[in-house]
Amino acid sequence: MLVPIILFGVMLVGTMAMSVAGFIVYRVYANGMPPVEQLLSQNAGGAQIYDRNGNLLYTFSDDLSGLRSPVPLSEVSPYLIKATVDTEDSSFYSNPGINIKGLLRAAYENFLPGNLNFLQGTGGSSITQQFVKNVYIPEADRSKRSISRKIKETVYAMELTKRYSKDQILEWYLNQIPYGGVYNGIEAASEGYLGKKASDLTLGEAALLAGIPACPSCYDPLTNPDAAAKRRDQVLVLMEEKGDITPEEGWNAAQEPLDIVQHRFTIDAAHWVLSYIGPELERMFGHEAVYRQGLKVTTTLDLNLQTEAEADVENWVSQYEDEYNAHNGALVAMDPRTGEILAYVGSRDYFRDDIQGANDMAQALNSPGSTLKPFTYLTAFMKLGWGPGTMVLDTPTCYNEDNGTQFCPENPEGNYQGPVTIRQALGNSLNIPAFKVIQMAGVNDVIDTARKMGITGLDGSYGPSFTIGGTDVKLVDVVYAYSVFATGGIMRGVPTTLTLPPGYRDLDPVSILNVEDSQGNVIWNADDQRTDEQIIPSQYAYLITNILSDPQAECLTFGCGGLTVPGQSAAVKTGTSEPYANSKAIGDTWAFGYTPDLVVGVWAGNADHTSMGNILSTTIAFPAMRDFMEAALAGKPASTFDKPDGVADATVCVPSSKLPTPYCGKTSEDLFVTDALTEKDDWWQPTKIDIRTGLLATELTPPQFVEERGYLVVPPEVQGFERDQALEWASLLGGAAPSEGTNPADIPVAITSPSAGARVSGNVTVTGRASSADFQSYKLEYGVGASPTEWAMIYQSNTAVNDSTLAVWNTTGFPAGQYTLRLTLTDAKRGDLVTTTTITLGQGQAAARTPTPATGRPPPPATPTTWP
Repeated sequence: MLVPIILFGVMLVGTMAMSVAGFIVYRVYANGMPPVEQLLSQNAGGAQIYDRNGNLLYTFSDDLSGLRSPVPLSEVSPYLIKATVDTEDSSFYSNPGINIKGLLRAAYENFLPGNLNFLQGTGGSSITQQFVKNVYIPEADRSKRSISRKIKETVYAMELTKRYSKDQILEWYLNQIPYGGVYNGIEAASEGYLGKKASDLTLGEAALLAGIPACPSCYDPLTNPDAAAKRRDQVLVLMEEKGDITPEEGWNAAQEPLDIVQHRFTIDAAHWVLSYIGPELERMFGHEAVYRQGLKVTTTLDLNLQTEAEADVENWVSQYEDEYNAHNGALVAMDPRTGEILAYVGSRDYFRDDIQGANDMAQALNSPGSTLKPFTYLTAFMKLGWGPGTMVLDTPTCYNEDNGTQFCPENPEGNYQGPVTIRQALGNSLNIPAFKVIQMAGVNDVIDTARKMGITGLDGSYGPSFTIGGTDVKLVDVVYAYSVFATGGIMRGVPTTLTLPPGYRDLDPVSILNVEDSQGNVIWNADDQRTDEQIIPSQYAYLITNILSDPQAECLTFGCGGLTVPGQSAAVKTGTSEPYANSKAIGDTWAFGYTPDLVVGVWAGNADHTSMGNILSTTIAFPAMRDFMEAALAGKPASTFDKPDGVADATVCVPSSKLPTPYCGKTSEDLFVTDALTEKDDWWQPTKIDIRTGLLATELTPPQFVEERGYLVVPPEVQGFERDQALEWASLLGGAAPSEGTNPADIPVAITSPSAGARVSGNVTVTGRASSADFQSYKLEYGVGASPTEWAMIYQSNTAVNDSTLAVWNTTGFPAGQYTLRLTLTDAKRGDLVTTTTITLGQGQAAARTPTPATGRPPPPATPTTWP
């Protein structure tokens, strides 16, 4: 009797010891189990990218995390829930986290004495255990079988069942389990394979997807459709056996054809998501966050406007691609009031390899043509005090490059306009005036302006050709820079995430509105980051805008109003580049337009930089920009640019652009910044001239022949190219002031008869001199009184006269009285040289009649006269 008692005691002690050991092991594992929420947040899948209205654009994935689109259990088809439970763990809702039957079967197969395939039998994992495996077990260890890992799975599964509801566990499971390919979770699989939400799955579709997790590679419907169909039918049979469907329902579901669509991948606004937002997120949060932490990212993009932009680019490129060999286009649109990007088309079609569609041409470097000219004129306005009314010379010019070659720019039409206002030069996009102005404003200063206003990558060495396309820029940068014009000089955005050298912009456009972590917590919000910076004074920004929105300023090149956006007072600038050496071939065409509400930029060309035909910026780029702007602003009141204080109409002297004096030639009225017009002109100097000679008056010059005239005298401090231009102006405006005084013997104009004060009547022979080295013509006139205000022609001739008859004046019928004769010689170098003499007609004192102005030869006298 003692022996059985002893054996029982030993067994009891052993059992108790095993129980205690088991309890200790259990508690060790249970106490070390991290919260499931913590692990889900660490591997919650790739970032989900949305537009501003909540439309999903794309979900990032990598080979480890796959595509995920978590949804609540309420948004999963009941068919899928039943199919999953019936297939994977029919006792799920009643078991303690482990499938007892499955576990016993697995124990028998794996631990049967003498089993040569130790630990190689089938598994008995419950749904909860499978979830534990996918969340708590590292990827590299999931395929390995070990007792410790199995114990860990079992303990964790039981603990999860204690801590959470079955529905919560099932929801996590369905959102985490692999469904083959890159799809993790039922929503990603449903959208990826079937193009529909998990809530809309039919019975057959639910059975198809529920069968995949048992062996994702075996039952992938894309790569193994036959095996996937057979597995679907097995699942339907299991659902019948569990009583969840009728045999008839199962039969009908099994007859459904597999409607699998092989998606290259589901994405809207591909360039926006992949080449703009993706890198931006990585700079903000790191690579791991983008691909593993389940971020929900709401961007500024408006999918409706994006669709419109894509359609406009496609429409205009497709119309002309064959004619001009132009196969691609890009468009970027911003709201200047917020600094937010609304549309971003990186190419005509991301998925077209024949046009290198995956290249993001919104961020590619391309030659900008004339689109940088506004920054040149803006710099001149700010630095030199100029305005739209300042005049420049559209005349031939050349520039000596550092390599010894000479560059001579040409205008779009190949001709020259001579003196033009900056309004005309910029509005008509004339190359030569811009090329001259950048040299006077300073190339480096213009580049500094462009950098501050948002254009990156300007790190090379540049000459004056910078202003007509002598560099490469990004479309998205130029759109951002033009937004500063639209806002009156204010840059709106968020602190830049780019690493930019000093002197570049501090802000970036707003591209992301909100970022949430996988638990729905807001971790970044644009409203907390928004900043406004006054980059340039509002008055100068307005001057550029006023030119670019003036339909009368573009008549020479585009036709008056040729760059109009219907219904809008839009400012527009186009550009066409010829970036090929020794070739007139076109490389890129551009168009930018802006109102206070919208900024749009369009590029058209080829991603591989092959040349196009003789295409214009108004062929594809401008109409695409115009159509988008018109559609985006449809139904909204047209907004106008308000003129800021400190801008007013004024006239200035030519060419100094300073306040006028009585001596200078003045411009027509146009806009200027009033604070910049503080100095009176000192280039035009008053000089006393002997009007008979055009030389300096001397003490021997009779007072009536002395006239004070203004002459352009370029100040000595004006040097370099600006001085060259000033001297060209001086030549055009009459030459330099004379340096020699009048010698009475050299006076080229003189009336020798009748003498001053003589009394004459009838046919009066007027003799004298009208001759000079650069003689062109002379004319003899008369006026009533000693100081006439009106003159009538007696005679004019293109033949010089030296001390001989100038004309015969028939005074018959003229009232008696005092008259003045005026002789004017036109000299090619000295201008008009003038002399006068006063005489009396007749014997009486009757009042003289006012002369009737006439030109040409006077009526012939009654007595024949010899005419010179």
